[in-house]
Parts: sequence; C-alpha cells; structure tokens
Amino acid sequence: MDVDKLTTRVLFGAGGIFLLTGVALAVSPGLGAGLPFGNGTIMGIGGLGIVLGLLSARRRLRSDLTETETPNPERPARTPTPGEDVDRMLYEMTTLRQGVVENREQLEGRLEGLAISIIRNREDCTVKEAREILESGRWTDDEDAIAFFEGDLSAADQGGLSQMVSGKKEAFEPKFRAAVGALTEYADIDLDELAAEDDEGEDEDGEGGLLGGGSPVESNWNVEDSSIPSYETDEAFEDVSLQHTNRWLGVTAFGLVALGAGILTFNPGLMLAGTIGVAYTVYARINAVPGVEHLHVERELSETNPGPGEVIEVTVTVRNDGNSMLPDLRMIDVVPDAFVVTDGTPRLHTALQSGAQASFTYSVRVERGQYQWPLLTVARDFSGGLERTSLLTPDVELTCVPSLTVAHDVPVRSQTTQYAGDVSTESGGSGLEFYSVRDYRPGDPMNRVNWKQLARTGELATVDFRQERAATITILFDTRQSAYVSESPGKLHAVDRSVHAASDVFGALYDAGHLVGLAAFDTVPCWFSPGAGSEHRERARLLFAQHPALSPQPPERDNIQGSYIDPMTHVRRRLSSNSQIFLFTPLVDDYAAEVARRLDSGGHLVTVISPDTTASRTIGQQLTRIERTVRVRYLRERGIRVVDWDPDERLDLQLDRAQARWA
Repeated sequence: MDVDKLTTRVLFGAGGIFLLTGVALAVSPGLGAGLPFGNGTIMGIGGLGIVLGLLSARRRLRSDLTETETPNPERPARTPTPGEDVDRMLYEMTTLRQGVVENREQLEGRLEGLAISIIRNREDCTVKEAREILESGRWTDDEDAIAFFEGDLSAADQGGLSQMVSGKKEAFEPKFRAAVGALTEYADIDLDELAAEDDEGEDEDGEGGLLGGGSPVESNWNVEDSSIPSYETDEAFEDVSLQHTNRWLGVTAFGLVALGAGILTFNPGLMLAGTIGVAYTVYARINAVPGVEHLHVERELSETNPGPGEVIEVTVTVRNDGNSMLPDLRMIDVVPDAFVVTDGTPRLHTALQSGAQASFTYSVRVERGQYQWPLLTVARDFSGGLERTSLLTPDVELTCVPSLTVAHDVPVRSQTTQYAGDVSTESGGSGLEFYSVRDYRPGDPMNRVNWKQLARTGELATVDFRQERAATITILFDTRQSAYVSESPGKLHAVDRSVHAASDVFGALYDAGHLVGLAAFDTVPCWFSPGAGSEHRERARLLFAQHPALSPQPPERDNIQGSYIDPMTHVRRRLSSNSQIFLFTPLVDDYAAEVARRLDSGGHLVTVISPDTTASRTIGQQLTRIERTVRVRYLRERGIRVVDWDPDERLDLQLDRAQARWA
C-alpha cells in the first residue's frame, strides 16, 4: 500500500471535517458545548489535526516541488573543445584530489610521447636517440621541464599522492606546465599569437581557462550540459505527464496545525487561519485538468528547404479552441539540437482565454537533415497545484539538403581513369591543348587531320592534343565521436564544417567530370561508390543530409558496444586501387593521421583537409594544439598534402594558396 497516497486521502477527508468544524466554531465559539459529543472528542479532533499537520509537514520536507523542468533551446548544444580531457584530469588531481596516480601516469605518458615525436622531427633521429636527448635535458634550459622527464617526482613521493592530498601542487602541475611551454618553444610553435586570436573570438560570457594562464573562468567541460532534453514523438498530440506540484503541502501543514491548535485552545483566530489554509488545500485539489488537447498549433517557416548553415525565421501561433481558460500556459518550441537559435526566444508564457491565440517568433541556424519537432506545453490550473505536460507537433516539415553548388576549383592529382575529364595526362589523343603532330593512321578522325600540311606537302598528318582523363575520387570523413569538437561553444564542430566544405568540393569535382564517391569511418558504416551522372549527384545530396554517419549530432556512447572494430575496415575493403582520397578530419588524435599514412602507403593519393578546432585558452588546449601541429608536420614530411584549414577563412582561398605551394 502506498503510504503517501493513504496519507493524502486521510488528510483530504480530515481537512473537510475540520473545515466545517472550524467554520462553525469560529462563527460561534460556544457551539461546541451544544454538539452531540463532549469536550474530550473535540480535544481529540484538535489533537488529530495537529498530528496530521505534522505528518503533512514531514511529507513536504521529504519531497521536492515536482514542477516540469523546461528545456533551454536558446543555448547551443554542448560541443567539447580539444584538450578538455587534460584539463579535467588536472582539475581532478589538484582540486578534487581524485585519481591522482592514474591521471598522472596518463599525462606523463602522453607528454613523453609528444616530446619524443618533436625531438625526432627536429633532430632527424631514432626513437632511442630522441629518448636519450629528452632524458639528458639538452633540448631545453628550463629546469622544471627537465625535471618533469627525469622522474624526480616519482622518487619524491611514489606518484605525488601525499603532496596532492595535502593540497600542494608543486610536485606536478607547475612542472607539467613548464614542460608544455618548453616543448612549444622547442617545436617553434607560436601559441601567444594563437591565444590572442582565441581571446578576440570569445563570447561575452568568456571561455577562459580554469587551468590556463590567466582567466579564472572554468573551462566549458566543467559547465553543465547545455543541450536540451530529448522530446521525441510521432503523434500530433501526446501527454507526457500529469502531476501535482506539491506547492500546497506547506499550506496544508500550516492549516491543519493551526486549526487543530485552535480547536484545542478554542482560539477563534487560529481556527480561522487554519480554516483558510485547509480551504486553499481543498481548492487546489478540486480544480479541473487543463484542457491542452484543444490547443491548435501552427508553425510558419520563412524557408522550408534551406541550405545547411542558413538562418530562417520561425513563427509559432497557438490558439485555444477549447471551452475553458488556460490561466497558466508555458510553451517551448523544442528546437532540434543541431539548430542554433540566433535571435529571439522559442518560448512564451501566457494565459489563453477560450478562442484566444498567442504567437512568438525566433530565428535559427539550421543543419542538414529532415526535421519535424514538437511544441512542449506546460499548463497549470488556477491554483498551480496541478500541472499537465504535453507535446503538440504541427504538420510542418523542414528539409535541409546541401545544393552541391560549385564555389571554386579543387586541385586534383594525376591518378586517373579511362574516362574523359579535366586532368591533363602525358599522352596524346583528343583534348584541347596541343600535344604533337604524327603521321596519319587509317581511322583517325577527320577533324584532327592537319589540312595545312596536306596542302603544303601533300602528306597526311594527324594533330594530337594532350589527353584529359577523369579521376576517381573518394571524399572520406572522420565522423568518430572524437571528431565532434569545436573551438568554443556555439561554433560549428569539425564534422559540420567538413560536411559543409565537402558538399562544395563534391560539386566542383562532379562538374569537372570526375567520378566522385563518399565514405566515412565510424561505428556506422558509410560507403557511396564513385560515379557520375545526375542520378548519382542527387543520391549524394540526400546522403549528405540523411546518412546517420554524417549526422550533425555525435553518436551516443550507449550505441557503441561490443568488441573494438577498426572503423576503416569497411572503407579499405571497397576502395579501388586508383582512387584518390580527400580526407576531412580535425586530426585530434593519432588514429586520423595513421589513416592518412596507411592510405598513402597503399598507393592512394591523399589530400587531408583539416579544420583547426583547437584553442589556446587552457593548458590542455595548448597541449592538444601542439599535438595537432606535430601531426600536420608528420604528414607533410611524408609527402601527404595537408590543408591546415583555419575555419575563419574561406576554404577556396586556402586551397588556392595550397595549390600554389604544391606546384
């Protein structure tokens, strides 16, 4: 048996009795003597009222208000920044004093691996020689940085646990910072200039580093997740919950205690106050359920087929077609997580008379995909004691598919097929650019006969032009969960930037006559074979917008189960031997760089287009920026083309500069 429900019913029944008794005694205090029961019974009723009031107070203290927590669609969905894992580990070690040994070992190993890579790159030596240079300290004059790699800290206190627990950070964090700074200088990476650019790009709230140099503002990994709760429904109307808010439990407790005490003491004032409290409680219980099922919702979009990244205006109108008033109605348009509200607010708090309507307008930046989202309504009665939460979904669908427009030319290398295209070869045939003149052969086209030579010498000759062939190109995306990173909240993450840019690249390559396909390495296989033709182009447009591997939202961790499977396995099985690769990846870890290296070793011409989503506000962000720079240098040294794409600049301009450098 539910004790709380039983108590509620007893309180409700006793409250009604006490209400009538209290009113009678308040009007005529001497009436108690004429009742059919004695003073002892009245005293018992008063005592029972106090006991029930105390039970009600106990229940209020042990329960919270059960009001619906509305989402915050105005805030962009949270996207991590590269380096948050380092900041989190340092925060746990130095502030929370948790996982000291484990975090320390991981950070030491990570920094040591980076140092060896930098030394090998600069000194052109083996791993063993690089380790000797690192341990000898010949690479820097910073004593703290040298001590970090000498192992003095472990000898001091077996992992630094005792000093961490006592609150002293001298054993690890300062030397860790010194080591990062020394490696930055040794690798000739100017983080000061990059950090200044990051500061200029901050929003008004600031995104300073908890563990970085200067600002005490917490890094965004330590901020509460700003993504809104998931409200999904396939129905035009769906009730989510109907609940009592418990906001009157305190009044009930006061009313019962005051009424019981008034009866015991025959105090009219207490009985009147208690009667009013119990009356409010009864009033809160007898109100009707708000009739939100009669609400009619219309959503008007300024554009129903926008392109990715476009800003559209949304107007929501709600009309009360029911016969009763809705005194407290809160409406929140559950904007998809992939969208970002840029102006206005997708919510309204109002009261709606029967037949009345209300509307609100806001602007959002949309992303690829098909969307039909609900309006969340939270309706309360006059007392606010009863709350009904529902979802109303207008019959309006938004489709966001890239246009694959040609914005610029894309440099393609000379790995080609037998099909005609725009890549010049070193063989003669049909084409546009003059190549050579040779003797006429039976079957040569008449339009390539050198008629001037025939008229001059009487000998037949054929003009050959430089042949142009089509290239087979696969646009490959890194869409693992680790690739969904951005330099600050509200900015596009690396996968969105990659897909936006790749849609333009696909259009340019398609118009140039190349055979273009799409693929992604993730837990969700994605493969679209290179091809040509209008049907192929249209299928590619839909794949950009609808394939789950290219979703604007990262894969859920719960969906990644089972044993580890190399996400590139399905791609390598299907790649043709003559296919060029345009790899879009933020290069946030070594796996992405290893994918590029293996594809290049397998005979594929690889061009890496890497949006730089790193920052320099915290020590962890600085470390990941250094690691990414080292990866870019590593690939370039092996002859792999890398476009280090600054997202604040147009990609076509950076491709032009890269093409001039490669030429």
